[in-house]
Amino acid sequence: MLDAPISDRYFRLRLKVVLLLLSIGGLSCARPLPDPVPIADPGTLANRLRSMGAPKGPELIEFRWRYRGNEGRFSGEGAVRFNPPDSVRLDLLGPGWSGLQSAVMLGDRTYYIGEQQIVLPPPTLLWALFGVFSPPRGVVPEGSKRGDRSELAYQLSTFERVVFAFDAAGRLIGAERRVRGRAVQAIEVKPGGSDETGWDWPKETRYREIGEFNEVRVEVTDARDHAPFDSHIFDVTGD
Repeated sequence: MLDAPISDRYFRLRLKVVLLLLSIGGLSCARPLPDPVPIADPGTLANRLRSMGAPKGPELIEFRWRYRGNEGRFSGEGAVRFNPPDSVRLDLLGPGWSGLQSAVMLGDRTYYIGEQQIVLPPPTLLWALFGVFSPPRGVVPEGSKRGDRSELAYQLSTFERVVFAFDAAGRLIGAERRVRGRAVQAIEVKPGGSDETGWDWPKETRYREIGEFNEVRVEVTDARDHAPFDSHIFDVTGD
């Protein structure tokens, strides 16, 4: 009567040994990530990626957006109007194309217009929301490469830095703002198609406030060349 229980225990013991050996073998076959390698001349790389990572001429980008966060849940449509080299207007529109809020970026200055119901990225990350690499001016970057991924980091102050990530083709795929070494805001970028000038517009982006319940998702529906936009749409004086 004792043979069956002993056989069961023996079978279970052998099974555990086999599973343990398989798990050890799987770990030994796992390929560790390569260590990051410093980039010799990150400033030159940043200049090249900046010229690649923005439209070459006036561009109209249309998109759908979704927000969920502390202010509730909202969705709608929107548009970005871009006059090179550094004039951008972002408009978030509610149902029926009703006005909601806007942001105007002029060089390294950003102006927020409207009710600001939706938490938008800070100025250092706002360009990246639409796949445009616009690094902080007057700051020399640090660069590193890990496999096909490259990063450029800009130290803004003693405790704050912003980091941009690029794929093997040099396309922007992400950005983070870090405070005391911890990421507090992040943007993920999924590259999309190309316009006639070769600029790669994003298919979709996601902005998150890490540690807070705030997220904005943007899905680009169209990106096309446009005649130069009238300068008044970038006027923030209210005149």
